[in-house]
Order: sequence, then structure tokens, then C-alpha cells
Amino acid sequence: MLYASALREPLGNVRFLPFILKREMDHFLSGLDVGRFRSKVMTLDEYYLVRLQRQGNELDTQGETVAGDFALFQVSEAVWCFCSIESAATVNKTAMAAIQQHATQASIIYISTREFRRIFDNLAEQKQRIQVLQHSEYNRQESNVNYLRETKDYRSVFAELTSKDAVVRRIVAQVYAESREPVARFAFNNNGLLSLREGAIHFFFEQLVAEVARIGNAKNLIFADRERERLQLHPLELSFEDNILSDKVANVAFVDALSSISKSAIAVFHANPYIHVLYTDFRDGSSFNVYSTSDSTLMIVPSTRASVSALMKLYRGISEKFADCEIAVAPQTPPTLGEFFGG
Repeated sequence: MLYASALREPLGNVRFLPFILKREMDHFLSGLDVGRFRSKVMTLDEYYLVRLQRQGNELDTQGETVAGDFALFQVSEAVWCFCSIESAATVNKTAMAAIQQHATQASIIYISTREFRRIFDNLAEQKQRIQVLQHSEYNRQESNVNYLRETKDYRSVFAELTSKDAVVRRIVAQVYAESREPVARFAFNNNGLLSLREGAIHFFFEQLVAEVARIGNAKNLIFADRERERLQLHPLELSFEDNILSDKVANVAFVDALSSISKSAIAVFHANPYIHVLYTDFRDGSSFNVYSTSDSTLMIVPSTRASVSALMKLYRGISEKFADCEIAVAPQTPPTLGEFFGG
């Protein structure tokens, strides 16, 4: 399967899509042959070979059916990875779509702008030089996506993103060693999809793919098992740098950000002077109370269903459409009756 695909793509253009898997792989694989998806799986010693096909419908261009060939293997702990030399469009329409369709079992790994910056900072600390060749960004103030083709040191790019209140969607970058020799040229988007275009695959896998897997494992530890059990709450806390929630305008912007998340809905209990909303993800029925606890922190209190995928999606919506933030397990203090209300 993969050998046939290799004839259609330049050597070295290999794509990796790490993702979080909550259940056993056999259970996930069985779900790849349901609905519009069809699959053929070959089990080998250390990985699976998967041919994944997604059938078109009347909304697709000419009812197109898309198929792709993948190696599927475990990277570490809760993170598995699709690997392929298919085009990015094929990966998005097959592997990415399959992960998103199985929201109760699997989740993409959203990479925030802060995490992009940390990955590049880690490379720089190893005396690697990183040049951004092109990137796309979402401007929060203008609510639009811009595509920029200009070669700059990564630090300049991230400084400009901060000044414009923008976030990274996708980056194409070149990494150079101390000798100024190019080590790798790659593309990297905020869904965790990485594409090696030229260079050393071992460096690329160890320094980039493995780092995305590390982020995925860390998020899984925070997001997993958040459902309520016997009224024991397992809240999460979002922390912002500035007192961003200190005025009514910011609160309205936050509500608008949550309202823009696809396949979900919110109910607003309070928007002034403090925020309290109920967020529901229609894909799997996950729901969360979200409320402000200070001018720079928000609390997320999961309800009876709270999947990793739904939490990742909510975190992405807030980070991308409202403001960069850190997420962590909240201090173990019982909520008040008002905080509990609506769950």
C-alpha cells in the first residue's frame, strides 16, 4: 500500500499526524470501517498498515472519494501517529477526519502559539538556527487569516504575532546546524500535522514529532477522566498573562469566541461583571461550565460527559479566538453553589 503511494510523491515528503487515543487501538480500528469510511488493515510486528478511504457525498466536489495509505504506530503512552507520503489534502480528508469523527475515542493535538514558540526555543537552545520561510496566522482583532511569504528569524515572527494579537495556523521553516548547513525543512500546523520536506528524518522525528507527542501526553494527563463521578468535580484552570477579563468588552469578546466554535453551543448565565457560561459540544455531548474566578483566570468544570477531544476543542477555541493561555488542573477546593449551578 505505502509502496504504491511512494511512486506518486517526491522522496522525503513524509507526513506525521500524532493524536491522542483514549481506547485500545483495535477498538479504534474497528470504527474506521463505519459510515462514510472504509479501511483495510494489515497488522505487523511494531505497527499497522492502513488503507483508509472516505466516500464522498453530495456536498463534496463531484462526490469525490478519497483514499490514503498510512503506517500507524504508537509514539509514546497515549499518543499514536499516522505516517504517510500522501498529500496534506488526503491526510486531512482521511486520517484527520477519522480522528475528528471518533471524538469519544481520539483527539487531535492542538498546538498553541505559545507551544510553537517553546518548540522553536528548545531547538535554538541546542544551537540550531530556525528561519521561518512562510506562515499563516489568524488575527483576532480583524477575525481573518493572513498568508505571509517572507524569510525571517523565528523570534521576529513571534514578536510580530504578539504585536498584532495574532496566532499561528501553520509554519514552514528551515533548521540550520552550527555549521550553517541545513538540517531539515518542514511544515507544521496547529492541528499537530508535521511534514518533512527535506533533511534528516531522525532529527525531525526526535525533535519535532516526539515533541508534539510530549505535548499530547501532557494534555491527555490534564484532560483525561474529567467526567463527574458521584458529584466529585475535577475542574481545570485557564490562566492568562494580563487582567484580560477586567471589563465588559473583554467578556463579550470571550462569549463571541466560544460562540464561534463549530458544532457546539453556549448558554450565557452571566456576562457582566463576571463570566459564567455553559458550553456544549454536539459531537459527543460533552459539556462544561466555564466561569471567571479572577481578572486573569477561568475555571472549567466538566459535567457528566467530558471527552479529551471536547476539552482540546474548547481550549483551542479560547486560545485561538480570545487570548493565549495556560491550562492546568485547578486547585482542589470545592466549588460554591453558584459555581456548581448549571452542571
